[in-house]
Amino acid sequence: MEYKISYIGDKNINNVHHINVDYNGHSYSVVFGRYVNGGFCSIPNFCIGCELSSFGDICWNTESLSRVLKSKGASKAIALAIAEFCEMEE
Repeated sequence: MEYKISYIGDKNINNVHHINVDYNGHSYSVVFGRYVNGGFCSIPNFCIGCELSSFGDICWNTESLSRVLKSKGASKAIALAIAEFCEMEE
């Protein structure tokens, strides 16, 4: 198998956080932050990831999360939790 690593590291990765969101009997381990293309979110225990807008953009982030999570309610709860967490951090 041949492959090439064409990029190592990203000085633009920053503002990374890990929170746990409990919603509707499920526990979502949410890792989110910033990288060169904007915001990102990963939920490793559900094997998903997506891009985020600004952390406070609940509408856009809910839609992005719902495309990969397939649950509008959980997606909105996570988007709200990310926004709330970032407000507390300011």
